[in-house]
Amino acid sequence: MNTHILKSKSLIAATCLAACLSFNAMAEEEDNSGLGFSAKVGTLGPGLELDYRFNDYFNVRLQGNSYAYDDDFEEDGIDYTGELDLSTYGLLVDWRPFAGTFRFTGGAYSNSNELRGSAESDGTDEFEIGDQEYRGSSSDPLRLQTSVTLGSGTAGYFGLGWGNSDPSGFMFSFELGVLFSGAPEVELDYSGTAVRADGQGSSFDVNGSSAEAQTFRAEIDTEVANLEEDISEFEMYPVIALGIGYRF
Repeated sequence: MNTHILKSKSLIAATCLAACLSFNAMAEEEDNSGLGFSAKVGTLGPGLELDYRFNDYFNVRLQGNSYAYDDDFEEDGIDYTGELDLSTYGLLVDWRPFAGTFRFTGGAYSNSNELRGSAESDGTDEFEIGDQEYRGSSSDPLRLQTSVTLGSGTAGYFGLGWGNSDPSGFMFSFELGVLFSGAPEVELDYSGTAVRADGQGSSFDVNGSSAEAQTFRAEIDTEVANLEEDISEFEMYPVIALGIGYRF
């Protein structure tokens, strides 16, 4: 009986000691916590970030990135005038296994990255569409409008990075990661009049019901598949980012 009581007292004492140590650790972590604000620039575009530091090992970040710019690009034999629209919002958790500058990061982004482009042939330019070449006419040019959604609406993220982890003061960071955005989806709209570039057949309305128009639309389906294959590497979008901020 006495032995049982002694064991119980020892267990209670050990539990109290553990609770005290846990309380002290939490107090220390509380003293080391802090809210930070950063500006970032990288392959997701420029962005802003809120960063809450729990302790030397963990912090959580809320991030938003947005950027749009015009550019010309060539895909599958067609020159497009286009715009790349980058828009992502993320919730990220950092783990510093050594309580230092190095960190692992995991999380998820709301992904609205999109590429849009247009091309027009008035008879001088030839478009390679699918396995055939076409050109438009001066009176009714052949117009193509493409929209490329670079992945699904929600994308996972994994990365690693470096940055000072002090409870307060200026923050500097560098990050490498991968946005698992998923397979891109391509839409290709068309209008106008076309004729085969090899001179076979006559001109036709691309939205008409003629045999030439039906063949053209089949080639459009092939072109969409070719485009999706050409940009399939965007299933994993590379992320490189630099940041500077301040923790209060």
